[in-house]
Amino acid sequence: MFSCTSTTNLFQFIKSPCHAAAFGYSAPRVDAAGTRPGIKARDTQAGLQSLITGRIRVCKISPFLIIGIAAGLWAAPVAAQVPGSDSFARTHIVIYASTLVSGFAGAIAKHLPLSATAGDAVPQVTPMLADPAIKAFCAGVGPNYPDVVASPRRMAKREFELCDQNGVIDIVELSLGFDALVAVVKKGNPVFDLTPRMLYYATAAQIPKEDDFVPNPIKRWKEIDPKLPDLEIRVIASENGTAINYSFKEFFLESGCRGLRQFKEYYSAEDRVKQCTTLREDGLFQGIKAPIAVNFKDPLRNAPAGTVAIIPHTVYRRNMSWLDVLPVSGQTPSDEAIRGDDYDAVFPVRIYVKRSHMESKYGGKNVVAGLYEFIREAMSEEAIGNGGYLEMEGLVVDDLEDRKTDREKALRLERFKR
Repeated sequence: MFSCTSTTNLFQFIKSPCHAAAFGYSAPRVDAAGTRPGIKARDTQAGLQSLITGRIRVCKISPFLIIGIAAGLWAAPVAAQVPGSDSFARTHIVIYASTLVSGFAGAIAKHLPLSATAGDAVPQVTPMLADPAIKAFCAGVGPNYPDVVASPRRMAKREFELCDQNGVIDIVELSLGFDALVAVVKKGNPVFDLTPRMLYYATAAQIPKEDDFVPNPIKRWKEIDPKLPDLEIRVIASENGTAINYSFKEFFLESGCRGLRQFKEYYSAEDRVKQCTTLREDGLFQGIKAPIAVNFKDPLRNAPAGTVAIIPHTVYRRNMSWLDVLPVSGQTPSDEAIRGDDYDAVFPVRIYVKRSHMESKYGGKNVVAGLYEFIREAMSEEAIGNGGYLEMEGLVVDDLEDRKTDREKALRLERFKR
């Protein structure tokens, strides 16, 4: 068919180095500074015409090529081929993402050049809780398992060990930046300093009294602390079973009840957590269905003074025109406080990629194309730098030197260790 290489798939033919000139294909690159220049491509139709008429000097074209092109356009195979000329088991990248950070993963997927994937397949992002997402990621290697997981925390040692047990041993960690949970009120409402202990007493179904726990009788903020406003307690947060609700309980309620004498009576850690994080059901706590970025607005706008909403910092930044943020333990959640971990409810935004799913030239098993390009895109300055599109999504970006160090580790595919 043609002399320079032997290929069996149209997509590989177009993207292979031998024929790239005909179609103007040029893979995006990230330089040492993290810059991702745009793709420079000539007109594809002109390139195809040149290919058919035999005006490509580097390859000898036979008439059978035209038949091959037509067949490829009519029915592409399930296992596509891409640069590197190896068959791939799946055409699209599969990303499992915690709902807390799925917006960041989706933004990266959107900016990933389609030319990097097999057959220009769009990456698939599936939002879920972090625990099952990481568990699925660690379940095995191959096309039936996700390639990427995005998490609002670092992979735990037990999860890393699960990965190792199932043969998921070459993991690349991407450190994108930070996000946080914040407490907000409508502009014009009193702004007051909260602590995790105050939020625990405001939202718990039962609170300690003497040597036992009783149904929460507290109705007004001032009953918790005289410094708080004399207004009825109302707290809006994500409903049970969501990632934001899980983080709200971890950051605020568990921190708030830690150290209380009565909890020492609960010897099981599981029992202590359940007692601490069971939320009141008398109407003073309102659980909001996902997506909270949209669904918290009307309940808060229509709520009485004294109503506090718990939302991600990313959501607050998009609604600053009508919201005020409350300090927690005396610390306002500024970018500097979040970046420096001086604020109580900060979580890192991490992405984990399976090297074993990459192309063989990167030491992988050719499960899917485009994973190295995904890493380059995610770690580029256009994504995680000051003014980058992830900062526009609400990410608190890391310092320049830390970004540079993290980028270098990611691009050399340094193995994640725990």
